[in-house]
Amino acid sequence: MLKISESHSVTNVDVRVIGVGGAGCSSLNRLSENASDSMSMLGIDTGSATQHLPGNVETLNVGNGFGSGGNPDTAIEMFSVEELSVSDFIGEADVVIILAGLGRGTGSALSPRIAELARKSGALTIAAVNMPFEFEGRFRNQAADKAHGELMRSTDAVITMNNDDLSNLSSAGASLNGAFQEADRNVSNAVHAITNALEASPVRNAAVQESLSSAGESVVLSAKASGLHAGSTAVTMALESTSREFARVRSAVLHVEGGIGLSLGQVAEAVTEIRERIGRRVEIHVSSERRIELGQDINVTLVLAGIESHADHVEAIASASPAVIYNPIPSTSIFDTPKPQRTRGPVLLPAG
Repeated sequence: MLKISESHSVTNVDVRVIGVGGAGCSSLNRLSENASDSMSMLGIDTGSATQHLPGNVETLNVGNGFGSGGNPDTAIEMFSVEELSVSDFIGEADVVIILAGLGRGTGSALSPRIAELARKSGALTIAAVNMPFEFEGRFRNQAADKAHGELMRSTDAVITMNNDDLSNLSSAGASLNGAFQEADRNVSNAVHAITNALEASPVRNAAVQESLSSAGESVVLSAKASGLHAGSTAVTMALESTSREFARVRSAVLHVEGGIGLSLGQVAEAVTEIRERIGRRVEIHVSSERRIELGQDINVTLVLAGIESHADHVEAIASASPAVIYNPIPSTSIFDTPKPQRTRGPVLLPAG
């Protein structure tokens, strides 16, 4: 039986979010719209992307302001002068989340270096990155793959979003700008889901940190649905929005948002659906949040941590030691955001 805890004890978590390069600063701009008070944000760029960030985001301009020309070595050389400033920003943070687009000079070069600084400080270090479209060419895709590999070695978890999957998102339509806005929304939703889980209580904080620590390859998926069985429908849509197939998932963070139509039954439906899709033994941390402006819509954001492809899973089984039978009883932690949020007036529904 699922029960949303009535305890509203909240733990203070020092979360630092760093947007690197044009894509990272764009995602940070989106995140800043609904950032919590416990979150500190820093935008870093070798060009002009920091100029568009709001006042609640610190900025750091690296180099002469004309960019790195797509050259990672140039970006690293520029960054070496400001490395101490970034270390000071990280400080004694509990969690550091790095946002970047891979494939170009600034994001590819600096995000692994910043991740190393964060992990050395003792913080739980997570990167949320976008991989380039296939049509952007071999050079850019190879650069992205190299940077992604470096991030896998220097972070606890890498949440990877493939730009090619954006074409599966109906809200992005045929517009490339719309697709990038959807990517920024996914990144913002992922950060919100993780921080919401971490701040629920000390017990939940410890559980979520353990799930994400050394999780490796991860992914974020999100979708919106309304009507009957909106919770399970949104989970299905989210999982079908990616071309990736998962043979194994280590843990999951599920965040459900809804307006006047949000109910415990819809949250339970979402949990049941994801259990059927990723396995009944996977530990799932679930949070729900009532946002009046959503009306009858249900939004779900799903962070799958420690994923393995079918090929990786087969290889791991072949080289593994004798199997260990784990407790078959699934673990689910469910909690509410303490305070409902109203960002605009309620949606008025027709009478009758």
